[in-house]
Amino acid sequence: MKNIDNTSHQVTETLSKPVTVDTAQHMLAGRLPVSLFAPYLITAVALAMAYGSSFLLADTLRAAGYAASTAGSIVSVGTVATLVGSLFAGRLAERTGILPLLATSASIMAAAMACFAMIGTGGLPLAYAGGLLLGLGWAIFYMLAPIQLIHCLKPSARLEALTHLSGSQMLGIGVSAPLGRVIADHFGGPSNTYAFYAGFCALAAAFSLVIRRRMAVQPQLPMRAVALSVPATLSILRAKTVAPVIMMGIAACMFAGLSTFQSLYADSRGLTPDIFFLTFTVITVALRFSVAPMIGKLALGPLALALFVVTLLGLTLLVANAGSSILYILSTVLFAAGYGLTYSTLNAMVVNLAGERGLSVPVASQVFTLGYFVGLFGFPYFAGSLIAADGIDTALLVMVGLVTANIAIAGWMLHWTRTEIA
Repeated sequence: MKNIDNTSHQVTETLSKPVTVDTAQHMLAGRLPVSLFAPYLITAVALAMAYGSSFLLADTLRAAGYAASTAGSIVSVGTVATLVGSLFAGRLAERTGILPLLATSASIMAAAMACFAMIGTGGLPLAYAGGLLLGLGWAIFYMLAPIQLIHCLKPSARLEALTHLSGSQMLGIGVSAPLGRVIADHFGGPSNTYAFYAGFCALAAAFSLVIRRRMAVQPQLPMRAVALSVPATLSILRAKTVAPVIMMGIAACMFAGLSTFQSLYADSRGLTPDIFFLTFTVITVALRFSVAPMIGKLALGPLALALFVVTLLGLTLLVANAGSSILYILSTVLFAAGYGLTYSTLNAMVVNLAGERGLSVPVASQVFTLGYFVGLFGFPYFAGSLIAADGIDTALLVMVGLVTANIAIAGWMLHWTRTEIA
C-alpha cells in the first residue's frame, strides 16, 4: 500500500508542476488495464440498471395500492435532485477524489432502491425519498465517471473509453425494466426487484473502492479546477468549446422527444413502440461496444458531421413512414446509429478542445453534461405543447430542423478547424 501511495504522489506531484501539454499527454495511458476498466464498466452497468428501474415505479406503486400516476411526481423530484447534484459534484470531487464519490453515489442509489422496495410498508414518503436519492446518486455518477477516464487517458484514447462507458450505461438502462419484470414474476413482486437492485448498487460501491486502490498507480492529471464556478463555466461557453455543448443539447432534444412521445408516434402509424425501444437499445449498445476501437482512430469533426447526417436520415424516414414496420425498423436503426455514438464523440471533442486551449477539462465535461440535461429534461415540455396544438408530425419536423442545425454547426466547426490548421 505504501508503494501505491508513493507512486500516486509522485505522478500527481510531477503533473502538478508546469509541464507542456505534450509531456502531460505522454505520461497518461493509451488504454486502461482490463483488470481496472472491466470493474469500472460493471459499476456503470449496475448503477444504470438502478437508474433505469424508474420505469418500474408505476407497477410498484400499483402493487402497493397507490395510483400509478404518482410515479410522474416521484420522477420529477428525482429530476430536480439530478440537476442540483450536478452543480456540486465537481466541488466535492476536488476535496475527496472521484472514486470515493462514485462509491458514495452507489451507496446513495442503494438506499434509493431500498426505499422503493419498502413502499408497501413505508408508504409514499419513502417513495419520494427514493426519487430524491436516485436523482442525487445518478447525478454524481453521471457527472464524474467520464472525468475519471479523461484524467487517466491521452486525448487520442478518450473517445474509445467514453464510448465503452456510454455503452455500459445504455446496456444497464436497457435491461433494467425487462430484467426487473423477470425478477418480479419469479421472486415475489416488484418490491423484490428493488431489493435485488439495491444489492447490485452495493456491489458497485465495493467495486469503486477496489478500483480506487488500483487507480492510484495509474498516471493521471491532478484533481484541480474540477469545481463548477461561474467564471469557469463562462470560459467554456465563450470559447469554441461551446459548439459541442450546443450540439449535445440539441441532440438530447431529439432523443428526449422520440423517447417520450414514441407511443404517440407509433399509434399514429398503427405500429407498436416496442419496436423502436428494442431496436434502438440493441443497435446503440452493439455499436458502442463493437466500433469503439475503430472510431477512436477517427477525426472527431468529420465523425460528428457524419453522425448527424445519419440521424437526419433516420428522422426523415420516421416522418415519411405511413405505417410500414420494415421502414420503422430501418429508420430506428439509422437514428440509433447516428445518435448512439454522438454523446461520446462530442464529449471527447469538448474536453480535447478545452485541453488544447488551456481551459479546465473537468469543467468542460461537466458543462457538456449540463447541456445534455437541459435538452433531455427541457425539450419534452416544449414538444408536448407542440403536439397538443399541432400533432406529432409537427414535433417530428421540428426535430428534423434541430438536427439540420447540428449539421450546420458541425460543418462550421470542420471548416474552422481546417482553416486554423492551414
